[in-house]
Amino acid sequence: MIFEKQKPEQVFTPRAAEVNSDMYIPRPTLENALQNALRGNLHIVIHGESGTGKSWLYKQSFFSAGVSFVVANLANASRLGSIAAELKNLIDRDGKATKTGYEEEKSAGINAGLAGAELSHVGQYEIGQMEPFEACLASLRNRAGRNPAVLVFDNLEAAFTDPLLKELADLIILCDDARYAKYKTKILIVGVPAGIKEYYYKTPHHATVANRLYELPEVSRLSKDECASLVQRGFVEKLKYSVEDVDELKSHVAWITDRISQMVHEYCLEAAFLAEKGRSLSDAQIPEADDAWMSKSLYHAYAIAEEHMNERDTKAGRRNQTLYALSLCEGEQFKAPEIEALIRREFPTSTDSTALNVPQTLSQLAATDRPIVRRSPKGDAFTFANPRYRMVLRSMLRKTSDERVEKKPISRHD
Repeated sequence: MIFEKQKPEQVFTPRAAEVNSDMYIPRPTLENALQNALRGNLHIVIHGESGTGKSWLYKQSFFSAGVSFVVANLANASRLGSIAAELKNLIDRDGKATKTGYEEEKSAGINAGLAGAELSHVGQYEIGQMEPFEACLASLRNRAGRNPAVLVFDNLEAAFTDPLLKELADLIILCDDARYAKYKTKILIVGVPAGIKEYYYKTPHHATVANRLYELPEVSRLSKDECASLVQRGFVEKLKYSVEDVDELKSHVAWITDRISQMVHEYCLEAAFLAEKGRSLSDAQIPEADDAWMSKSLYHAYAIAEEHMNERDTKAGRRNQTLYALSLCEGEQFKAPEIEALIRREFPTSTDSTALNVPQTLSQLAATDRPIVRRSPKGDAFTFANPRYRMVLRSMLRKTSDERVEKKPISRHD
């Protein structure tokens, strides 16, 4: 039997709406937490940075457990003006026409000089029917039968405005009303923002909503072993590529993508395209893969990082050295002493017996219109304003033998 060789885009599938089961990396701790939450009496929140695999996590878990679900996109709710409009959109797209009313025409005779004339009156009468939220729950319950049912509100970040969050809170509260509770459907909220419970606690008339929600642990970066497994499975097991140094490839992909699952898929896709003709990936092709990935996935981040570099090629280039040190940080938060230690370690000659004033440099990087770092809520530490900034710094910056920091050029990708 002859098996058709798989193509790179069939194996590495960034941004795929449907779960790529062959490339799904199990996350037992999060999956177990979600399964237990489904058996509880609270609605559920899944949060994490963009691209960390939140959607694949709940979809794969639901498929495995036989859970019926429907996804309402809160980005669409924002566009349409309400969550109800998005729910109605879901029902309408189900393909079942619903009569919403009927017209009744009546004729009335007119006298007083207009004998024989009639005036037609058309009245619109609404037919009693479920409003969109209940209709969605009813449809979902009918589809689920005896299985668990979940209404998913995805892309919470798009609805983080008071009107939409108030509407979402109302829907959560309505689930306790007998008219809605009978459908036995849970709500799952998915998005980037953490602390939605705290938001509702601070909103007096919706404080009780927080007591109806359970936040799963954050969906974060893949572990090093999980990232290595994805690279191994994709290149070696699925594509059957010959890789010159597979361990080095695993290490490099984990470093440059910061182990964000979507970015791992995007990077590996570019590398797989380069190696497709000979079905062999050499070490010499890795820099070319870096450039292709950076130009397609990190173009905007590159432009912002470039804005923060020293304007002139100064001998010390202290700000550039700071940016290079930031690229070496692996933690979510970092403080000035940690960055200073990295600068002195990486640039020992130019920093010898020199005051660096790293707190001021970090403050300047955080004070622009398009900051590359932000102060943490407590104010004594910093974090990247966007995870992509750490990735692009790792991709674009190079340290020279004379302790300068140079940037790699980027090709425009439209």
